[in-house]
Amino acid sequence: MKYSLMAASIIFGLSGQAIAATYKLTELPTSDIGKMHYVTDVNESGDAIGRVTGLFNLPVDISYIDFQDNSITSYYDSYKRILENRDETISFTLDDIENGDALSTDAEAHNFMLGYLSSGTQSASAEFQKISSVAGLEFTGTSVNLVDIFDIESPDYAGLTRSVSNSMTAVAADGTVVGWGSAPFKKIAFTPEGESEAKTYFVRDWHARAIVISPGGKRVTLEPEFTEYGGYSIATDITLTDEGNYLVVGQASVGLPENSQTTITDNCDDKDEPEAVCIWRQGRGVYDLRAYQWTLDKDFNVIEAKNLGIGLERKDDEDNPFYSSAYAINKAGIAVGKSRVRIDDSLKAFEEPGYYQDGQFFTLREHDDFYQTGYALDINDNNVIAGYVGRQNQGTLFEVNGFYYDMNDKELVEIPSYFSGSDTFVRDINNAGYMVGEGETEKNVSNSRSEAFMYKIGDEKLTNINDLLPCKSDDFPYTVSEAIRITDDNTIYAVATKTVTKLDSFGNADKDSDGNEASESVVVPVVLTKTGSTELSECVAPETETYERQSASLSWLSLLALPLLWVRRRRQK
Repeated sequence: MKYSLMAASIIFGLSGQAIAATYKLTELPTSDIGKMHYVTDVNESGDAIGRVTGLFNLPVDISYIDFQDNSITSYYDSYKRILENRDETISFTLDDIENGDALSTDAEAHNFMLGYLSSGTQSASAEFQKISSVAGLEFTGTSVNLVDIFDIESPDYAGLTRSVSNSMTAVAADGTVVGWGSAPFKKIAFTPEGESEAKTYFVRDWHARAIVISPGGKRVTLEPEFTEYGGYSIATDITLTDEGNYLVVGQASVGLPENSQTTITDNCDDKDEPEAVCIWRQGRGVYDLRAYQWTLDKDFNVIEAKNLGIGLERKDDEDNPFYSSAYAINKAGIAVGKSRVRIDDSLKAFEEPGYYQDGQFFTLREHDDFYQTGYALDINDNNVIAGYVGRQNQGTLFEVNGFYYDMNDKELVEIPSYFSGSDTFVRDINNAGYMVGEGETEKNVSNSRSEAFMYKIGDEKLTNINDLLPCKSDDFPYTVSEAIRITDDNTIYAVATKTVTKLDSFGNADKDSDGNEASESVVVPVVLTKTGSTELSECVAPETETYERQSASLSWLSLLALPLLWVRRRRQK
């Protein structure tokens, strides 16, 4: 589906101000299907991809819901109390949803149902509809194409199921795109053993599949090595070689360790619930996952698929899954990522960034801290690796520092940060040694604030990209929060925040009971190009605008969002 919009090609320079800026900001086009827009990768020719989240008019199927059930009546009572505590009145009843048209006419009722379906118990249960609020994007000059990777038309309501993950991750020099998506959920009836009435379940065939999309639209699914119980594969980067082949890296399931097989055998017997439900509940962590590489020829035939390895050997008494990941690959065929590793024959497996060569994983530093972890996210064609390292405790990453690693010198060098203790994330490095990412500018507050930076290897400090732009004002409302990609001519692709009229879940202006419109901060994709000026603007600090990936009004979406985070961009391909 294609949306032709004005590209908001707003170039801000000297508009009414006697100031200079070394970069100009241009908004990339956005769609009217959702609220937040991101750019995820761009090649040297400017072919860009991304994603949109906070989709409007998400379909809600209520045909199977018992509106007398305690779960929904309790949720309604809690929702009503929250509004009353704010001196607001709820605009609908459960009967209005079940028997009336509130679901299609009342944005508050629609948002209520989305929140109910994504709340803890319902989101974890296969007896409730699964909804995903993200679509892929291809930027095409002054418009965008929506890309729904594996979604299908729903048999239960008009349009797509909107039950799938869509992640567009990288684009090659000729515009070939890679990414990954999940299988669509389908509604089935199943009668548990010993019961007489069928129940409704939502099931899918597999967790995820990697995909290659040619410039002409040809789609090639990259199957994992191990496909039993569905299997798992994702593609995170693609490089076009001088010989005309495509090198694609990511992660794929390669087997099922003994403990996982025992869990499935003991629990997934297709008696109390469908086997597919039990497999879905196990998640991708049930598999042995490995960094993986697929090679395609010029006609997009897969001519090689190989396991890139892992940084440890499984001990005889180890029956749990292990994993490694690949995030980027350069023209020399060197892939980078992270892997589980073992230190001094320890019983515990640790996690370290590194690179893959000749079937082996090589770490970038000594592992001398129990909580030590890191991500190698990019490698340029000079074999310089970039990423970030930190410490991790119970899934929380902290004390994060950006780094680069020159494979010729074999030394990991941590780059400066905005201030001591500022978490700093490197996302990309170009062939000239310039790196971009984001770093915390405020810490120890309810919502930490991050701003984009640029850094050249050897410099003493980061450059805040916002310092290279016009001063923030009513005419220039942007804060560049994350820099995603820097091309070899130092054009920067990023995401910025700005304040706009708040929209409800139908995409209409959100008004209070008095008819007043509210405002909210949204994310927009931007490209920053050099102006030729070398002078920086001197600005008076504006009021702080907190950057959040999702506005508070879309808090329910956080449970449905893509894991995407580690999935970044790339450099010259």
